Amino acid sequence: MATAVRTPAQRRLRALLVSSALAAGAAWGAIGISLAGDAAARAALTAHGAAGTEALPIILLTLAALPLGSLVGAPALDLISHACGRRPAVLACAVLTTVGCLVAVCDRPLLRVAGIGVVGLGIGGYAIVVPKLAHELAEHGHRRLMPRVRAAAPAGAGLAILAGALGERLAPGQSAVCAWLIPQLAAMVSLLLALTLPETPHWYAAQGRLESAYAALQRMLGSLEAAVGIDWVMMDTGTRDEQHPLGRGDLSIARVRRTVAAGLLLEVVQALPLGVAALCLGPALMAEAAGAMAGGTAGSGPAHLPLGVAAALALAWVAVALLGTGRRGNHFAYAWILVGIGVSAFGITLLALADTLHGAGMMALLVCVDVLLVACQFTAVAPACTGNIDPLVPPWLLRSQRRAIAAIRPLVQLAAVLAPALLLALTPPQAAVGVVLSCQVLSLLIAVAALPCALEALR
Repeated sequence: MATAVRTPAQRRLRALLVSSALAAGAAWGAIGISLAGDAAARAALTAHGAAGTEALPIILLTLAALPLGSLVGAPALDLISHACGRRPAVLACAVLTTVGCLVAVCDRPLLRVAGIGVVGLGIGGYAIVVPKLAHELAEHGHRRLMPRVRAAAPAGAGLAILAGALGERLAPGQSAVCAWLIPQLAAMVSLLLALTLPETPHWYAAQGRLESAYAALQRMLGSLEAAVGIDWVMMDTGTRDEQHPLGRGDLSIARVRRTVAAGLLLEVVQALPLGVAALCLGPALMAEAAGAMAGGTAGSGPAHLPLGVAAALALAWVAVALLGTGRRGNHFAYAWILVGIGVSAFGITLLALADTLHGAGMMALLVCVDVLLVACQFTAVAPACTGNIDPLVPPWLLRSQRRAIAAIRPLVQLAAVLAPALLLALTPPQAAVGVVLSCQVLSLLIAVAALPCALEALR
């Protein structure tokens, strides 16, 4: 079904996939700007065990709202996509994300948390529905496409950071409002693009509407490709009818058992560089460093990132996203994983120099470490992990795999953002660096021991 030259509909599909990834990344960036603009939150995140952690509970709720919302939204939108179609499910994701962004700009902390949770519902829906669109409307290489699309998330976060800093410059006190505009705009773009695309032929075929399935193929690929592709759609739909939950009988098959074990390991490993934590916690730390440069005390400095720092950070994150979307995750996967985790551990070690630096040197250190962590996760580790496990899932377990990933990934993100926030707030800097570094080294040793066996078993 893949054509030498993509049709306009296929290009719109890819734009929809990218816009969904941008919305997810921009949501994390907007959370970072919201924390950076809150003096109490900045004070709590830089308390390091001292007084000033009164705002810590609301910070933890703010950070947890997005992954918890994703955890709830994924199965709900999955059911909608099966009952009503893929396109209505994407529209629902876009509407949830848009409405959530409107509520997330509220000054009241609990309303803000609720809004972020609604955004999480939409992001979780994107996580489980968008791969179906890539599978059913794109081409056979969709499983190589999705890891590259996910790598675009830092670009969305960078745009949100830049919009927040620019908004603070133009309209003081409105940084969070401007930052939340970015995921909202990305969701609205995905909504408009979804309206221009047909329902998937697979869903039509599952409903017994073969003429509609053929018409959808014609809109996506043209008449010639549709005449050939309808047979593949029928075969793929028949395979989908055989889907069943993962059971003991499946685990008795050695290859399935190894695939499940490798998938769980790789899903945890790809969060080790703490790139998501860098997206949402880094701006608050940099804003506090900017306040110290201006001569303020903890939590009393400027309630925003300097525009120059935000622009540099956004440019670096966009570059990371471009590098991540331009490479194939299945090439030298083991090497990419080890290098990514190792370099991120080196970046964490650099934070031990924080006590010896002040002013511009401290700001430069924070920016460099932040970019390094984001690059390690989204350019090195995550594409390698996702790109290697997705193509190896047996067809009859594809839906179970998607549901499992949609449940595991938010839980991993939850741990990856809450643990660093707690360490920053409750432990001295050197102890926090030591704990994170010890965990990364231990995880690296586990990866060195387990990944070769897992990946070799899957070849």
